[in-house]
Amino acid sequence: MQIAAGWVLCVWLTVLLAIWIRVSFSHAMRTMAKFICDEDTSPTSFNGLIGPDDAPRQYAGDPNPWPKVTIITPGRNEGHVLSRTLGSLCQLDYPNFHVIFVDDQSTDNTRDVCRELMGRYPHLQVIHHHQSPPAGWGGKVWAIQQAVDMIDGDLVLFTDSDIWHHPQSLRKMVQLQHHRNIDMLSLLPRMETGSLLEQAVMLMAQHALMTMAPLYRSNDPANPTPLTAGAYMLFRTSAYRSMGGHESIRTHLIEDLALGTQSRSKGLTVFTVCTRKLLSGRMYEGLMDTFCGMKKNAYAGLRSSPIIAFFTTIFMLLAGVCIPLYLIFSVIALCLHPALPWAVAVLLALALNAIFFFHFEQLRRLTCQKPGSPFFMPLGMLFCLGVIAASMWDYYVRGGSVWSGRVYARREVDINATILTGERKSAREV
Repeated sequence: MQIAAGWVLCVWLTVLLAIWIRVSFSHAMRTMAKFICDEDTSPTSFNGLIGPDDAPRQYAGDPNPWPKVTIITPGRNEGHVLSRTLGSLCQLDYPNFHVIFVDDQSTDNTRDVCRELMGRYPHLQVIHHHQSPPAGWGGKVWAIQQAVDMIDGDLVLFTDSDIWHHPQSLRKMVQLQHHRNIDMLSLLPRMETGSLLEQAVMLMAQHALMTMAPLYRSNDPANPTPLTAGAYMLFRTSAYRSMGGHESIRTHLIEDLALGTQSRSKGLTVFTVCTRKLLSGRMYEGLMDTFCGMKKNAYAGLRSSPIIAFFTTIFMLLAGVCIPLYLIFSVIALCLHPALPWAVAVLLALALNAIFFFHFEQLRRLTCQKPGSPFFMPLGMLFCLGVIAASMWDYYVRGGSVWSGRVYARREVDINATILTGERKSAREV
């Protein structure tokens, strides 16, 4: 019986080893580095990455004159970071831009920080917005809408108020937009984190994104659901207005993905790159904030389906959380019952732990994170399972989702699930 159990474990470990080898050397991982844009990256670096129709082209030079850019950034109770983040926007090395900050019903020191920044930067304008969103509008989308009529540039950039911008970031993105003739250009920032466990959780989130929406596939014009990030969305103003603007996705909590999907459905050119130096931000402040923030969209990301949630949970437990436990169990079994199958199980478990660590280590290096977090990945996955459970609790027991002091009904969560899964349904159909 013990011998048979040992061989069964060997078969299972072989299956898991094959899965993680395939994930670690997948086309998504191999091509991810090719979509990184930093201050020394040439626009021509992105030629030929999304298929045979993406023909190489020579860089025709910087636009002359540089187009005027209107930058809109909403913020709610971000006073503790605004001096750094909004200040970095005002200090961009770009010849023609102005910044509009929408204070979305903040109750902290946001007003004081804005007053101080306006005294230093004449091209900064602040809107103190006090109206709660009307029925059918998401809070962030409604805040952005307050500034839409003030757009007067050839390009409009939507960015989050907790994001730090490198002085060269806007110049590099306008160069890329000009080179590839892009209607909507999105830039994925480098995530800043605190503890190693928090960093492991964010690595898990990035792994999920890169698995479900790798950039080579996201940038394929045939893909209806591109990966776009609210941290940075640069539009041609004419294209933004032609696709209906934020009003067209007013019901969506995940407004960045909704904008990308809506833009591509209207035939606009959507392109996404990531960066390690041009853009960074701490999405959540600590583990509790991470937990609350992630659970807002976790169940929607699983299509609000209990079946998908169940199998996702089982897979994450067996193929992630338990990976170090397989090695511990195999070593104990070999010590208690020396036999060939348990020796083989130990070797397979060692290989599995090694490839598991290797995968997240290469992802850590690609995303420019601090060393050590891959060792915490099993705990990070366990944390994510708790997030899924809490998200399901909110959905079924509390009747929806809660974020930033606002309650969103289950119907609104379902609308977001259609964006995450690429289904095309109107708010009325959901």
